[in-house]
Amino acid sequence: MVRILRVINHLYFVEVRSAGRSRVPDTGPVLLAANHPSSILDSVLMSTALPRPIRYLARSGLFRIPLVAWFFRQMGAIPVYRSHETEHAGVRNRAVFDRVYDLFEAGGCVGIFPEGQNSPTSQVAPLRTGAARMALGAEARNGYALGLTIVPVGINFESRELLTAAVLLHFGKPICVADYATLHRTDPQAAVQQLTADIQAALRTQAVHIEDQQAGQLAEDLSQVLDSERVGAIRPESTTSDPTESPSLWRRMVQLLLRWYQRTTPKDSYAFEQRMLHRVRIYDVLRWATIHAPRALRDLRVRVERYKDHASQTQLRYALSHSFAEPRERLLRLRMTLYAVLMAPVVAFGFVHNAVPYLTTKLTAQRFDNEAVRGFAYFVLGIATFSATYALIGVGLWRYTSLHWMERTAYVALLPPTGFAVLSYRRTLVLYRDRILVRTAFWKHDDLVSLLRTEREAIAQRFQALYARFSEATSPS
Repeated sequence: MVRILRVINHLYFVEVRSAGRSRVPDTGPVLLAANHPSSILDSVLMSTALPRPIRYLARSGLFRIPLVAWFFRQMGAIPVYRSHETEHAGVRNRAVFDRVYDLFEAGGCVGIFPEGQNSPTSQVAPLRTGAARMALGAEARNGYALGLTIVPVGINFESRELLTAAVLLHFGKPICVADYATLHRTDPQAAVQQLTADIQAALRTQAVHIEDQQAGQLAEDLSQVLDSERVGAIRPESTTSDPTESPSLWRRMVQLLLRWYQRTTPKDSYAFEQRMLHRVRIYDVLRWATIHAPRALRDLRVRVERYKDHASQTQLRYALSHSFAEPRERLLRLRMTLYAVLMAPVVAFGFVHNAVPYLTTKLTAQRFDNEAVRGFAYFVLGIATFSATYALIGVGLWRYTSLHWMERTAYVALLPPTGFAVLSYRRTLVLYRDRILVRTAFWKHDDLVSLLRTEREAIAQRFQALYARFSEATSPS
């Protein structure tokens, strides 16, 4: 099941990146504590990102839906009971805790979403105490010598609304549960509260957590203005394959096929990972400055707003000031025209075969009001509708055409990549159209460009000053 899901993830998501995966021990008891932005999809992403099997805790109400219940059983999920959903929830949950303790004692890995609900947009909700109680209970049952570690996992979607989004899984520094043994022996409740607070703090570091939406917007703007050197180099550990592994011929063929379908380059993947991590770091600095440096923060906000306004003016004037009579613009026009003409048959093929399942998935999923459920609906419906469409096309080719089997196979294999080509083609032509619609006047823009460089440098200097103060105030003494 997990291998199948890995293939589906590769085709469905634009990119799935894992940073710090080596922090998850290969053996021994581990509790993965993750935020919960996208319902069932979160467990799929974690299971496919790690080589070791994970048993998840899921609320029992989800097992009432037959398809979801079957999926959870395949994933090895363990139901957790809530008093408003079932009778005798406390008694049943004690049995659940015993089952989890047995898993830890056998060196197993358990996944839990301690928020107990789907995460609010761009936030990690306050955690419930279940994860801490479970971890400390397991250690106490084994004389605090079990060796259980908790690994915080931040699941970061580039967009929870997007049908095919990019995702970053960020694994944080492990928390050793035995470190809380002394406190747990004397005051179990205080130990539970302290461990819960530490897990929450770690999660809010690994996942995007924005309490102040104004500061969040400023962080987003700054992430666009500043380069990585201005924010501070971040070089996380990313997912890599095991160099000692010798894959089978079948696995090598599947990997080759998946690389052929890959829609991003390694440079694009790294840029996405850096963008997500930089935004988190910038927000941490701004959140600190809200309390400790409000005047500097106000000055920075004003400068960023002014920069954005001037950047908009510059982009317009640049478009208005460049005629296609210039050699560079003539070359661009020729390239774009060739692209539009040569790609048109490919795009037409992709549109004809992918429009119906795409629109069916999008329009059906949008009927769900809950954002997290809608994100999972995109995933499930997308798999179902596109798979069914491709299967029907394949059956039709086999039954009603006289094509050679290799031609039929190639025909079906071209359906997904040509579908992606439609989306890329549309974005490119929209950009090209915008350029030619505003090429009728000649406005000078050099002064604005020079001003933008000056303003960008000033913004960078002020943010670096804030970052230096933040680092000094938050670094361990």
